[in-house]
Amino acid sequence: MMSSINNPEILAALTSALGSNPASLSQPGTAEYENDNGSYYTAFANEVKPSFIAKPTTVEQVQSLVRILRPFVLAGSCQLAIRGAGHTPIASSVNIQDGITIDTRGLKGIVLSQDKSTVDISVGETWTTVYADLDRHGLSTAGGRVGRVGVPGFILGGGLSMVSSRRGFACDSVTEFKIVLASGELVRANADENTDLWVALKGGLNNFGIVTSITMTTFPATDIWGGITYFLPDTFMQIMSKACGFVNNEIDQDVHFMWSAGYGYGHRAVSCVMYHTQGKVKPPAIQSFLDVQPQIEQMSTIRTAKNSDFCEELGRFSIDGNRQYWATLTIKPDLDLINTFHERWEETLETIKDVEGLIFSLGFHPLTKGLLEASEKAGGNAMDIPPSDGPLFVILINPQWALSQDDSRIFGAVERMMGGFKQLAAEKGLLHRYLFTNYADKADDVMVGYGKESLERLKATSAKYDPEGVFQKGVPGGFKLV
Repeated sequence: MMSSINNPEILAALTSALGSNPASLSQPGTAEYENDNGSYYTAFANEVKPSFIAKPTTVEQVQSLVRILRPFVLAGSCQLAIRGAGHTPIASSVNIQDGITIDTRGLKGIVLSQDKSTVDISVGETWTTVYADLDRHGLSTAGGRVGRVGVPGFILGGGLSMVSSRRGFACDSVTEFKIVLASGELVRANADENTDLWVALKGGLNNFGIVTSITMTTFPATDIWGGITYFLPDTFMQIMSKACGFVNNEIDQDVHFMWSAGYGYGHRAVSCVMYHTQGKVKPPAIQSFLDVQPQIEQMSTIRTAKNSDFCEELGRFSIDGNRQYWATLTIKPDLDLINTFHERWEETLETIKDVEGLIFSLGFHPLTKGLLEASEKAGGNAMDIPPSDGPLFVILINPQWALSQDDSRIFGAVERMMGGFKQLAAEKGLLHRYLFTNYADKADDVMVGYGKESLERLKATSAKYDPEGVFQKGVPGGFKLV
């Protein structure tokens, strides 16, 4: 690819599309560029250096950018990255070396429908701003569990919310996308109009255009009871035995769990993040976990609070700009397999725990049958997981560390561990094809994990709405269909 950094034609095109406001375009060598390019979730994305950062503030500017850059993309003169909040740990998904990063954080707006049954959210918003706005109306929606996460990447990757057991993946609550296609045309995708595109965007990522707003169903907000309980390390298998029992005998679709074994700064602990989204105190499904001992009682955060408060709490477990990433796989619940995974995780930890600033966790996120049934009823999505496949566990490996000289060591250790996990699960017939996109690593074949039929539908949708492959060839970051 030809670098666009010194291409006066591309600079002129960007200026034409964005207008005369100098704040709408950042270039290397300026304080504004350094600020914009240093604001990602991971250090890896901050270290990528685009030639230009285009910052549209209107849908019309997005359309102009797509129209005016399309010939350069097709000619191979430049490539693009599309950024929301920039929370994905995969640097190439949200930034692009020597290309043009289109930063959509300037697209603002949260608008309730007249009957308050849906909310239209512009893609520059985060879940913190969405929840704050909806709180004023006594409403909520199936958004992110971490407040500072952006709206578009979370939804386009599928998304898990606190209400997923009752409402499916977060993307299943989307009633409409507005998206700028490769032609520059703005279209609606919903259950009645461009329905194939609507389904594809629910998990289909940046393969079809630039989404400018997302309309989601709302529901009455209630206080939530729950928080985080910490246990001593030896309780892990007791906790996971109860976790397997919970997902195999789902008795309460208003309960949401996350379980993990973790290490940080020389200490190990087991954590259970648990909520009752209707505010019920100590419901039976949660009480069994509260009964586990020994707990680290002084660290418990169990309380009654608003959704936004819990999302801000989870946001404090990581800091933007750190060296951090995620790796994932999906398995069927099996206690023996989980025990082996935990042993392998502990073995890996022993080889890297001297790394400066290391935080290392092994997490389990349930995909209950209730979640998959609700997802199916919502009109389908790109993931295409039949309810009969459930329940499942999405496993999340999350290392964080301080120094660049430890990068290859951490990546190598986690890659070897994950390879072993996948082989073990496959040998036991417990490995599921699906990879939770929001947690996937850049080497993962996410789209193949959606299944053959879904992949063929996604490719057909791409060919229909982007026949020249602008968003396949010109936006190389993320998980591509071809």
